Amino acid sequence: MKADQRHTTLKLISGYIIDNLRDPRFEVTPTFVMAEMQKLHGLDISYHKAWRAIQRASTLIRATPEENYELLSSYLFLYIFYAYGSSIAVWNHCRPAIAVDATFLKSKYRSVLMISVSKDANNQIFPLAFGIAESENNNSYEWYFSELRNAIGSRDNLIFLSDRHQSIAHGIAKVYPESHHKICIYHLEQNLKRRKVKSEIIKLFQSAARVYRRKEFYLYMSDIAKIDKKTFDYLMEEPPERWARSCNPRRRYDMLTTNIVESMNSVLLEARELPILRMMDFIQVKLRRWFYERRNEAEGTFYDVSCWVEEELKKKIDLAFTLNVFHVDSWRSRVEEEGITFLVDLNKRTCDCFQFQFDELPCIHAIAAIEKRNIKKSNFCSDWYLKESCLKTYERQIHPVGHTDSWIVPESAKSQIIKPPDFKVPLGRRQKKSHIPATESSKITFKCGRCRRIGHNRTSCIYSPAVHLFSRKHRE
Repeated sequence: MKADQRHTTLKLISGYIIDNLRDPRFEVTPTFVMAEMQKLHGLDISYHKAWRAIQRASTLIRATPEENYELLSSYLFLYIFYAYGSSIAVWNHCRPAIAVDATFLKSKYRSVLMISVSKDANNQIFPLAFGIAESENNNSYEWYFSELRNAIGSRDNLIFLSDRHQSIAHGIAKVYPESHHKICIYHLEQNLKRRKVKSEIIKLFQSAARVYRRKEFYLYMSDIAKIDKKTFDYLMEEPPERWARSCNPRRRYDMLTTNIVESMNSVLLEARELPILRMMDFIQVKLRRWFYERRNEAEGTFYDVSCWVEEELKKKIDLAFTLNVFHVDSWRSRVEEEGITFLVDLNKRTCDCFQFQFDELPCIHAIAAIEKRNIKKSNFCSDWYLKESCLKTYERQIHPVGHTDSWIVPESAKSQIIKPPDFKVPLGRRQKKSHIPATESSKITFKCGRCRRIGHNRTSCIYSPAVHLFSRKHRE
């Protein structure tokens, strides 16, 4: 016999599952709650009631979204921008390249989380700053980049990397006019796929974007033009300086995509469902752990360069030993690979393949010349990749802010009440996946199942001899 469902209140259910919600090892879903209530108490509850019980238990643990916004007065923010001092003080030891993106939050009041990251000496994600705004638009990005500049300033040869979102381009041009804005080649590739471009063209585009020598770039683009002139024109709408490595006037340090910021979005996947302050706490805990672990890892390294660089150099050594090296003078060498001669200048750190100067790491030709002279390879790596840079990057700690009861808040701030955004909360289950890409708006194209023409469906078709019962032609 089923238990009386009227006694199965949200308060009762949330009391049973609250400990599971506190335990990060448990993934508490409505299905899990339904199964537990049936298994332990013989109670049959609906999916919707289970979902509401989870929301109630989450509120008991993390407070309501409204209460989180009220606490923001203690931070003295309305639009929120925050960057940790531990990141700001040391980011000059990272490469001067910043990837920027935004991801939507999934709590009650919809907003977007803006993220800026770079790469450390070990090629790991280095978070720089975060911002929360109502949406991705010109005003929000201009505000975000203004705050970013106030926090971290600018640097020589600085580049930004993002998708083709126009508001990001607007903000960078407005606030960082001296920097260069580059485009993620993955997003360009996805745009080509949405345009139904042949796989052969996709491969040619990838090669054109990744090669180091401009001569090779023009050869690949010439092949694209021969096969598909329309796609060639589409690609050239964006100056190659913004997406092709060989055409860049500034180094991209092998950062051709925004994968690092997308990876950061994945790290924060669960946190994006939390109320705003709890999400900030999650980020702080995550960064505090990263700083501690990476500092210990760097201290335990016996190489002069980071572990990642050492592995990259080892991968090239076997191939470098197969090359023929001929000394020109004390610094320059001719290196032959498959009948092609490359001139390597170790003093200037250049090679005719251009990889040495673009990545500021020895290419296989440079390694062959270095090994021939019995010199340490780490001497020819940029300072960005040294163990010392890695140690300096994580020499500081991120300290916890403590419980709200321990905060020293000015009286003027206590009197401020921050209200949630003026946003009408839609009914029903909240969207958790993004459907429309930020790079281009999606367009739905109708194709008739009868005449195969585009622009209408089979019901409204007037071209097919076999007329549909409800078609316009039949009605006429």
